[in-house]
Amino acid sequence: KEYIPDLKYLNGEKHLLWGEEYTLQLIANNIKIAFVKDSTLYLPVSKRSKVKNRQKTLEDFYRRELQKEIDNIYDKCTDIVGEKPADIKIRKMKNWGNCKKNKIITLNLNLAKKPKICLEYVFIHELCHLIEFNHSKKFKMLMDKNCPNWK
Repeated sequence: KEYIPDLKYLNGEKHLLWGEEYTLQLIANNIKIAFVKDSTLYLPVSKRSKVKNRQKTLEDFYRRELQKEIDNIYDKCTDIVGEKPADIKIRKMKNWGNCKKNKIITLNLNLAKKPKICLEYVFIHELCHLIEFNHSKKFKMLMDKNCPNWK
């Protein structure tokens, strides 16, 4: 298993956004939201902030980025599959996504760290579960039809 060091959210640390690596730069927290420019991810936190606070600020940034991208791909993906979820939630989870019988799709916050095509694939996958609520042959046929390169 790959060793992943504990993140400390310090200047110079590397973080991913949409599959690209960015160098973390802490900035004064009078700027209210994190942002990226060139190859730097600027994180507004107080000088005395704790790791948990810095982590939350970065997770809030990822949540906003992921929501923006969901908004960008929503119509395209729902048009492809022909189904719409009742709601879309974002949270940290072990799976990349899930779909409940109440038509609520949950997407993993960490998708914001992966290339955008991964979000599109996971969203289409979960939308297909609105039609077929398992991984049967019928489900795989839906994936073949709606996301030809899914395998």
